[in-house]
Amino acid sequence: MFAERELAWRIFAEEFNQADLQYSEGDDRAPNYVITPTGAKCNRLFVVGVATEVEEIGEELWRARIADPTGSFSIYAGQYQPEAVTLLSDLQVPSIVAVVGKARIYEQEGTIYASIRPEEINLASMDVRDRWILNTAERSMERINAMRLALSSGLEGDELRVHLGENVGEWLADGVMRALAHYPITEEYLDRFAKVVVDAVKSILPEVEKPAPEPKEIVFGLLEKLDLGDGVSYSDVIDAALGSGLSETMIEDAVRELMGEGRCYEPKIGVLKKV
Repeated sequence: MFAERELAWRIFAEEFNQADLQYSEGDDRAPNYVITPTGAKCNRLFVVGVATEVEEIGEELWRARIADPTGSFSIYAGQYQPEAVTLLSDLQVPSIVAVVGKARIYEQEGTIYASIRPEEINLASMDVRDRWILNTAERSMERINAMRLALSSGLEGDELRVHLGENVGEWLADGVMRALAHYPITEEYLDRFAKVVVDAVKSILPEVEKPAPEPKEIVFGLLEKLDLGDGVSYSDVIDAALGSGLSETMIEDAVRELMGEGRCYEPKIGVLKKV
């Protein structure tokens, strides 16, 4: 019987790139896990984003950067990933790709970097990318809430582990415990990361066009700007409103509406004053 492969976690690039904790259970053949600041205990990742850079950096060694709304993943493929190398060598930049691969951490000149060793890379659509962002945002918020639960519980050690296990499951509970012991997690950090997640979702939402302001609001805005306390001549209001694209008829109707609503009055003939 084949061993069941690890779940491929969905994690935003900003969080993954902050990860610098790795551990292994058992002997040399046991899986290596990367622990992220929100407690994801991941051996494999599933990411979807835009390939913004692809280059051959050595003999049969390729590097790519895959961007999501929060940052970029580093992807390294070599001779043991021939299918990934083939796709990368022919890939046009920019292209949307979906990647499943192993999470890795390595150190170079005293700095720790997180990367992905791809098992599979495929071209993807914008719809797949957007669904990945939504799903990843949901999973990220679940982990943020698990962290908040841990911080607010007032518990430690085995009591906290049991409490988390009962509420978020044993796997995530173990990741949260390891993350808390390694990273300086605070409510402020969780607030900042929650905003990153929300902004990632906002980046794919359609922009809602604001309705054009009513003529009377345009005229009233001009009155507020031009009236320095003694009122403003009706002719000056007309000239300014004409410059805003209103017709004289629209301006006259707007002034009548404003006067009817009690928002402006005529202290003397030919002069308007805001209330």
